[in-house]
Amino acid sequence: MRRGPSPISKRIRIISNKFRELLDRNLQKYNLTGVQMEVLCYLKSNSDKEIHQREIEYWFQLKNPTVTGILNRLEEKGYITRRRNPEDGRYRIIEITEKGNQVMEDMGEGARDLDERIYECMTAEEQEKLLELLDRILATMSENDGADAEHQMKMKHHFPDEMEENNIDTNK
Repeated sequence: MRRGPSPISKRIRIISNKFRELLDRNLQKYNLTGVQMEVLCYLKSNSDKEIHQREIEYWFQLKNPTVTGILNRLEEKGYITRRRNPEDGRYRIIEITEKGNQVMEDMGEGARDLDERIYECMTAEEQEKLLELLDRILATMSENDGADAEHQMKMKHHFPDEMEENNIDTNK
């Protein structure tokens, strides 16, 4: 009988920790937290829509006071603006600023550099197979949570420019 974590889960956890470490290092340059970056990513990927706070609350499954705090800090840093909805003054439309777009572009470049670093040790076939296996693992682990695992994974784990490059539908 095997004791401790399985070889697969241990490797996935180590890789995840390494990614988090690299991401956190990159986020520190911009004085951002992980969730703030995710909100910017969401706004960028939905820049053709009017986004209200309630949509962010729903998408990230966060409570109103939490999202208010996140948005306040993003606005203070100049990454977003909020303006009243002309059709319904109770709502504010949240938009990413040029500064926010630049951060997302820089972060996307960092993610692409990391991907290239990983892919350097693999053939094209191995890269394709790795992505297929990772998608299968995610789908298997998400089967019982009632969510469309593939869509949730793509929306949560890709930068907006990658979503466009890979023709990922953000309107599902």
